[in-house]
Amino acid sequence: MKMKKMKKAAPLVVASIVSASLLLSGCGKNNDQSASNEKPANDTKQEATATNETPATNEAPAAPELAPYKLKMVVPGGAVPKDLALVNEEISKYLKDKINASFELDVIDWGSWQDKVNLKFASSEQFDLLQTMNWDNFGTKIQQGNIIDLTELIDKNAPDLKTVINPALLEGSKVNGRNYGIPINKELASQAGVMLRKDLVDKYKIDITQIKKVEDLEPIYQMIKEKESGVVPLYLNKDTSVDWIYNPMNFEDLGDSSPGSVVRGANDFKVVSSIETPQVKAELDLARKWFLAGYVNKDAATAADISGALKAGKAFSYVQQLKPGKDAEDSLANGVEFVQVELTKPIVRTADTTGSMTSISRTSKDPDRAMMFLNLLYTDKYLVNLLAFGIEGKHFVKKSDNVIDFPEGVDAATSGYVLNGAWMFGNQFNDYLWANENPNKWDNFLKFNESAEKSSVLGFVFNPEPVKNEIAAFNNAKKEFEPALFTGTVDPNEFLPKYINKLKSIGVDKIIAEKQKQLDEWVKTAK
Repeated sequence: MKMKKMKKAAPLVVASIVSASLLLSGCGKNNDQSASNEKPANDTKQEATATNETPATNEAPAAPELAPYKLKMVVPGGAVPKDLALVNEEISKYLKDKINASFELDVIDWGSWQDKVNLKFASSEQFDLLQTMNWDNFGTKIQQGNIIDLTELIDKNAPDLKTVINPALLEGSKVNGRNYGIPINKELASQAGVMLRKDLVDKYKIDITQIKKVEDLEPIYQMIKEKESGVVPLYLNKDTSVDWIYNPMNFEDLGDSSPGSVVRGANDFKVVSSIETPQVKAELDLARKWFLAGYVNKDAATAADISGALKAGKAFSYVQQLKPGKDAEDSLANGVEFVQVELTKPIVRTADTTGSMTSISRTSKDPDRAMMFLNLLYTDKYLVNLLAFGIEGKHFVKKSDNVIDFPEGVDAATSGYVLNGAWMFGNQFNDYLWANENPNKWDNFLKFNESAEKSSVLGFVFNPEPVKNEIAAFNNAKKEFEPALFTGTVDPNEFLPKYINKLKSIGVDKIIAEKQKQLDEWVKTAK
């Protein structure tokens, strides 16, 4: 029931289950095929020179044939980088010779992301490109016509993109056989766990190899509470909780953030309301116990962000979706060194093909130009790194051809451009590695994918249209109850029955029945 950024949401049933071998082989191929357009750092107007990895067809329509156009891309993030305008200007200079376009990146804070995106659509504000995710009302955006069908646009304006992206991503993210978002070319499997501050792990000689389950953290949190004044053992906010760990351990969700999951490992394809299960009740009891013990920040149910606490050294741990090297990424972004502890096994789900995508808004005045930009973003190494990491010499310096670091005297706290958002842009296999990252990062991604279990419902996504009114009512109830329940802020013995009764009154059983109906039909063709 508790659905978060790890979960899937897209309408309509995928035609057939995604091939496991296809899912698990694409990343290595992408690393070999990825284009590597490197633009000399000392000449922002010089045409990018291609390495031998660059596709021979990597030519956008000549700029003189295109009228000038301003592209606007909208993404979520933390604080808006102070040098965002400088990076936008540099990207604009580069795009002028490529597709005769200027560029503006609009960063919206996570806490108000959904509301502000909804407002943009409601007011028909003009913008072109939007970060979309399966858990973020992706299906609703399609059904309301707010993002457009990209299928023909890909063939027309992004031929090179199709040569580098894992085919399983494009196929697995289709809705009724059509593409409404271009998945980011990155890891496929997913895993959950916690990040721990490395200095305190070292100080107290904590053996993280002995942390096998969530409950193993309890004595560690008690020690931190007793010995580290001003440090919260487990920092949560209204969107994150230990359910990030428990949910994928116990359930496999069915395509959106509404009620209805199958119990993991049951293999009976019975759809249940997870909030009514003993597994979730036990999880809520633990959250409440930890909250009362002082392990969790008191404002967890209302806090919108955790990055401030992390950067200030006020948090010992937080829950996170993991992948190889995620601790290095988070350490760099927050200026505090963390180590990751995996608490679930890797799994490949339908959601993992749609966890991070770029879509084109219905309010775009030039969808063709937007797709031309995406073609470059997936094949042009200079462009994707400029967008992800900023301007060479100002926001990063090269230590070697593919390894970067902050300039002398600069770190994540003082840099003018830290997005921590490379996962939102194009082809990650073209990204530079930071000096603190494992040089074998991309090989580790491949091994991570290969080690993953395949979801029993891989290939199924839910069409919410028949129960859209009930889901709208659920979303309101979810906002009212879940942040307090899943952070332990309120007593589940009192508030869980109230929440369940509320869900019953708005038609949760109708949602469950519709999911069961669609899943039964899918099983007939997929098995």
